[in-house]
This record gives sequence, structure tokens and C-alpha cells, in this order.
Amino acid sequence: MKENQVAVIILNYKSWEETIKEADLCNEYLGVKFEDIVIVDNASPNESAEMLKKENRNRNYVLIESDKNAGYAVGNNIGMRYAYEQGYKYAWILNNDIIIEDKDIIDKLIKIFEKDKNIAVVNPDVYAPNGHMFNRDAKRPTFFDYTVGLMKYKKDGRKVKDRGGYAYIYRPQGCCMMVDLKKMREIDYMDEYTFLYIEEPILAERLLRKGYRCACCLTAKIIHNHSTTVKSVFDKNKIRKMMNESFCYYLKEYRKFNWVKINICSFFNYIKWMILG
Repeated sequence: MKENQVAVIILNYKSWEETIKEADLCNEYLGVKFEDIVIVDNASPNESAEMLKKENRNRNYVLIESDKNAGYAVGNNIGMRYAYEQGYKYAWILNNDIIIEDKDIIDKLIKIFEKDKNIAVVNPDVYAPNGHMFNRDAKRPTFFDYTVGLMKYKKDGRKVKDRGGYAYIYRPQGCCMMVDLKKMREIDYMDEYTFLYIEEPILAERLLRKGYRCACCLTAKIIHNHSTTVKSVFDKNKIRKMMNESFCYYLKEYRKFNWVKINICSFFNYIKWMILG
């Protein structure tokens, strides 16, 4: 087992400057050693890999270059498998657009695992820069929740039962989640079928099959400058198409919805997209 239990995993695609800033934030503000930071470059077609190598001369983080960009799940799986093989107990998957203002956040997340052995993934509360708190997804959504009950589900999704500084939730926030690597290995990590979006509900279902839970740490929070990388790479229609394909895959493979229900859910999801963006 590593002296430091946690590996920080940052996935990079074309945004090496933001990735370096996030790594420096973890090192300078949180005290994470660079050797415990794993940066996975997802086959960026620009100068990212070269610049990450250059910037590493004075840092000594772990840089893994993927030979292809197969998406969010594949890229983070590369990092998690590496961390497990190196003897880390936990991996903290972190987007490169996360603002952290709590120096104790890592310890707070670890303590949740120590309190409850059923937990496989834990995240802090996630806020937008404007102060809006993202939905915690407190319960597993039903067909009703995905359709006519959609707005009520979004409203009620923030209501959780405090179990002593943490609460069970349906699915984690993939932008900033700490995972138990042994449990992740049990489920063969994240489903690599999807390229982008809906990874978290899929992960939740894979964990539920093994009796594991996701949790939210109620005493920690971060700010997420949401999808800056994605929006700079893909246009709005491409993003919506990828999201819908992943959503339909999740409903079919993990929720076992028939095609009638899937199409209805997809329609309501499209309406939500048009209204909320």
C-alpha cells in the first residue's frame, strides 16, 4: 500500500494549461505530492502531450499518453487501473475546471469511506460559479421521474438524509469523485461503451449490482466551471446527440426499459435540453 492512499487523476484533452493549473492547485493548496497526481492525455490532437512533458520537468507528476481518444470513461479507467496497480487505495477523479476552496477536502472524503464500508464512490457538493448547487440525485429515478415528473425530481433531488456528515445518493458527480479502487476493480471499472455523458448513472447501476452505494459528503463543496473543455471541442448539436445516445444506452442496458419508454424518456430529455441548455 502506498504511503499516500490517494492518487489524483486528471483527464486532459487539448486543454493542457487548465490541467497544469489544476495539478498545481492540488500540489500548492492541498499539499498533494506531484508524484501522486496522474495526468492522462486523451490523445490530444494539439500540443498538449508535448507541453505536459515540458511542464513536468519541474513537477514530476505521472503522465500517461493514451494512443486514442475513446472518451471520458476509457481515459479515467486508464488512470484508475494505473493507480490500483501502484497500490493506491483511492483515486480522486478531478476535472481540470474545478475550483477548490477547502484545504481539508481530501481528508473529509476519505473519512466517509471509513465510516461506511458500503460506499464505493463519494463526492462533495458541486456548485456552479453563480452559486447554483447541482442536483444531488438523492434517489434512483423512475420512468415517471424521467418524464412528467422531471421537474419535481430535479427539485427534490437535493433533499437527502444526513447520516452523520454524509448522505446516500443515486449517482456521483463525475467532475469530482473519489472512488474505492478495490470496489471499482470488482465491477471492472467504468463502462467504456459511452464516449461522453451519462457515465455516472451507469457507474451507479454497476455498483448497485454489487450492493455498493454512492455518497455525498455534506461538509465539503467545490465549484465546477461546467464543461468548458467539452463546449470548446464540440458544437451544441453534437453534444446533444452524444448525450442522447448515452442516455438511451443507459436506459436499455442498465434500466431495461423497452423502446417505447426509451423514446418517451428521450423526448422529455430533449425538451429539458431545449429549455435548460
